[in-house]
Amino acid sequence: MNKKQLRNTCLQLALLLTASAIVSCGSSDKKNDAVTTTPVDTNVTQTQEVEAQRPNHKVPTDSLDFGGEELLQLYMEWQGYQFYFFAEEENGDVMNDAIYRRNRKVEEDLNIKIKKESCGTNYMQQNDSLRPTILANEDVYDFIFGHCIGYNDTWSSEGYLYNLDELPYVDMNAEWWNKAQMDVLRLGENTYFAVNDMMIPCPYVIFFSKDMVTRLDMEDPYQLVYDGRWTLDKLTEMARAAVNDVNGDGKMTEDDSWGITANEISKYISFMTGSGQYITDRDADGKIRLALNTEKTQHLMEIFSDMAKNNVIYMPPSMDRSDMLTLNSDRLMFQMDAISDAEYLRDFTVDFGFLPFPKYDEKQEDYISLDWGGLLSVPCTITNPEMIGAAMELLAWGSAEEVIPTYYDTILTGKLARDENSVKMMDLLFDTITYEIGGSYFGFANGFGDLFYSLPRLAIEKKSADFSSFYQSKLKMSQRTIDKFYEKLEATESVN
Repeated sequence: MNKKQLRNTCLQLALLLTASAIVSCGSSDKKNDAVTTTPVDTNVTQTQEVEAQRPNHKVPTDSLDFGGEELLQLYMEWQGYQFYFFAEEENGDVMNDAIYRRNRKVEEDLNIKIKKESCGTNYMQQNDSLRPTILANEDVYDFIFGHCIGYNDTWSSEGYLYNLDELPYVDMNAEWWNKAQMDVLRLGENTYFAVNDMMIPCPYVIFFSKDMVTRLDMEDPYQLVYDGRWTLDKLTEMARAAVNDVNGDGKMTEDDSWGITANEISKYISFMTGSGQYITDRDADGKIRLALNTEKTQHLMEIFSDMAKNNVIYMPPSMDRSDMLTLNSDRLMFQMDAISDAEYLRDFTVDFGFLPFPKYDEKQEDYISLDWGGLLSVPCTITNPEMIGAAMELLAWGSAEEVIPTYYDTILTGKLARDENSVKMMDLLFDTITYEIGGSYFGFANGFGDLFYSLPRLAIEKKSADFSSFYQSKLKMSQRTIDKFYEKLEATESVN
């Protein structure tokens, strides 16, 4: 049974038996495969066949013994790291206990102890924890669960990170790895960031009010996705239809009905990548270069600045969730959030669903889901790469075995709508995960970061569509950022 068949079989079992669904973030199926399923026989024999035919890892656990050595993970209390990555003991929560069992199995197989250390909620605090150990050449941390943007450029170009290509026992061609996306993230000769099934993706999604769709007699958003017609035009049409000055005072406030909102502006960036517009592409030598100054970008600015001017977009007074207008008010059509933030929606009384970010138009072949989860790396100071490689491989393999199926089951049955559409939307999100390479490395850099955030900062906050002037004002600084990065990276990799 191939990987696609395995995933579809398990998704059907999840629906029919309240069992788990197996999916790998390394999948590369097209959207049509992501939103259709094949009827299956759900008897025990077939379930055993699925388990029996799953490829095994190649770590020689019978001959490895690391004498109780500690594997220390440095992480941020942010995004999915807060919910779906770590467990120190069993506590009855199904996701926690699945992670605990995975870790315990790896600990037993390798005779190691897996520990974690929080650096707080800020990526700068993580750098403050890591940097002194690197400069002192101290072997302290083994895994770094980092931010999706913060310090990725510094750590990779200044030699903080170990080349994952050199880790023993890691098979990046195995289905529990996503080699294609690791190649996207590679800017030099070496691989510094791991994308495997331990790293559960955390894309932003668009939660929508089913009640408002019914009340306003709109097309079914799920069917729009399946038909390939979930586009920017459709989103705009539906968001505009939801706007209503409820109290008739001629002013739009939080007490009125709005089209779309988010608690912080980075969520609007996913409309760019969802439309197939990236901030960079690659030249003939494989180096990244600016690619944002296009007619498509200009059109996106016009669409969103117009919605901002016409009170379709609600901008909350702060990033605090207590200031956020939510679907639960029954006065909002679309709420953008990370998929992990379903934790905050569990008590909603309104009926809601969730969607990928829309395509630019119907000519665009696939939906595109930008991963805003963190990146996994290994410090250059490790002294036992055999242990690190073996543990990383087993943790990735074990995640596909139980953790990701449990994650599916937890998210779908515990937090989101319990219907077949939700399963298909989750599958589509995982199958269309991508990375915004310019944003991943330079999203916070002067000039370059402004371009990365140009949609929310220019079109939505300033309500302007004058992208040409904005781009020209940031161009030289952004290009210097790229040039300096490559100078450092090439110097570092030549020495190493």
